[in-house]
Order: sequence, then structure tokens, then C-alpha cells
Amino acid sequence: MKNHQPLVSITMATYNIEEFIGPCLDCIVNQSLSDIEIICIDDGSKDKTTEILKEYASKDERIQVVYKDKNEGLAVARNEALKLAKGDYVLFLDGDDLYDTDLALKAYECAENTGSDLVLWDYVIFWQENEIQPGKAVPSDLLLISPNDKTALLQRPAFACLKLIKTELAKMLGIHFPVGLTRQDIPVHWHLITQIDKISFLPERLIYYRQQPRATTYKKDKKLFDLATVMDITKEYLMESGLYARYKDRFLKQQLNLLFGMVDNIQESLKAEALKKINERIGNDQWEYIKSKKPLRQQARDYYLSIDGSIMAKIRYKSWLLCRNIYRLLKK
Repeated sequence: MKNHQPLVSITMATYNIEEFIGPCLDCIVNQSLSDIEIICIDDGSKDKTTEILKEYASKDERIQVVYKDKNEGLAVARNEALKLAKGDYVLFLDGDDLYDTDLALKAYECAENTGSDLVLWDYVIFWQENEIQPGKAVPSDLLLISPNDKTALLQRPAFACLKLIKTELAKMLGIHFPVGLTRQDIPVHWHLITQIDKISFLPERLIYYRQQPRATTYKKDKKLFDLATVMDITKEYLMESGLYARYKDRFLKQQLNLLFGMVDNIQESLKAEALKKINERIGNDQWEYIKSKKPLRQQARDYYLSIDGSIMAKIRYKSWLLCRNIYRLLKK
């Protein structure tokens, strides 16, 4: 296996997910495409994750595990895994999710049959596993767009696990997940979509995305400030690549919605700091977009206009907050 070039490299970062890693690995080792390598980067787990990885690796020579002494974060693990990947194509999967056992085969055949460098598919969100099958039956959102419509593709979820990427091209493009940040998929998504033209779809829900309250996406602390930072990185990439003018409206829409999401969701004690970060990033381009009729969440537009002094926008925004709070109270 050491000198064999597999068709697909399946990479996965793990950290303290002992309750999920076994079912996840079962999905991966039982893929209908057997000519794969499985690269697991354990990011300094302190629970039984490492023991479970060792057990699976002892039974399947396709599994390569890198055990790290200290936790350095998902981005570091993914970047290390990409360097190790030898397959024609690479998948970045998460160790707490579940996967269709035909995922690798379908994605590989789609890429080969169409000559594509990037294949995208859809996903199911679940809390309980009995929600997966009904979720799979829902038609994929990919049926509504074209793989040639980059503006539409940039609006798709940025999750790395929704992509099969030509490994050689990923390395040539210098794909790099920004270290130390949550939502590090976003700059990578923009890089891939704007640079790759040979893109195909698998309009199926092949990833089962597990929801768990302890995930970083549910935290209300300073990690939410990463939303501002990943969009800074995305803008820097667009500027350096000479693509900012081409994708400016799409970028501004996402940036403004994410910045609003940051201040709206963060804990009360951090809202002043969140507002400061917003003010540092709102310039002429942003105000022009906010005051136009271009697409933007209405609550976000009202929030920005209210901090700019609009009384009517402030009334609309405060009314929305009141209605939401009442709704949440009634749901309890």
C-alpha cells in the first residue's frame, strides 16, 4: 500500500470524538470504492479516540494515522493531511459526521466521466439518526443552479466535506485552511470556486452533518469574531488575485450578513467589541451596498442603517428583536 497511488485520499481530523469516531470510520472503511487511502490526523485527543483509531488501523492497511502530542486545530490537521494525500482526488471529512457508503465512488466516477477538477454534492442536517433517511429524500438544492454559475456556487455552503478536489490541482493552487479560526472553510471555498472551471454536481445528499451543542459553531464567545477574520482573508485573496471587482457584490452580501450574524449571536458582554469590529470593516463599498436594493437580510440592513442613524430602521430592527424574543419564550 505504501507505494500504491490510490484513486481517492479520504482525510479526516479527529479530536476528542470517542462517541462518534467509530460510526464515522465504519462509513469510510465500507466505502464501495475500495481503492482509497484514509488519512487520520488525531489532533492531540485526550479521550479514547486514539485507541479507536489504533484498533481500526490495525485491521485496515489503508488507514494511516498521525498522532499529534498537542491540539493545534482543525486547519493545521487538514493542511497536514493535504500534504500527505497521494490519491488522484482528495476528500476532507469530519470525524463526527456520517457518510453515504457510495460517496467516494459516485464522486470519483462523476469527476472521471466529466473531466472535472471539482465535484460538489449536498447534505442532510441531523440531530438523531432517524432523521437521515427523510432528509435524503428531500431534492438537492443543486438541481436549482448550474455548475457554471460561480455567483450561485459562492452562495453554497462552504463546508469542505461537500467537495471532491483534484489533489494535484489543490496543491498547485496552494489550498490552505487558515490556522486557528473557525469557519476556515470559507476562504478555501472562495479560492476553489473562483479558480476552477471544470466543476460538476452530484445532486444527492451524501453527507450527514451531525448537530451537537458542543460544536464551535454553537459557541457565543469570541470565536464568533472569526467570522470577521475569515472574510478579511477572503477579501485579501480576491484583491491579490484581481478578482475583487468581479465578485464584489457577492462578497459584500456574505460579509455583511456574517458580520450581522456575529453581533446578533454573540453574548451580551461582547457586543460592544463586535460592533467595534464591524465599524472597522464598514467602508464606502459596504455602505453603498447597504443603501442599495441589492440582496441582503432585511434584519441585517436595518441593523446597519440603525447604527448609521436611521430612526425607522431602528424601529424595524427593535420590533424584529422583540418578536423573536417572544417567539423563543413561547417555544420553551
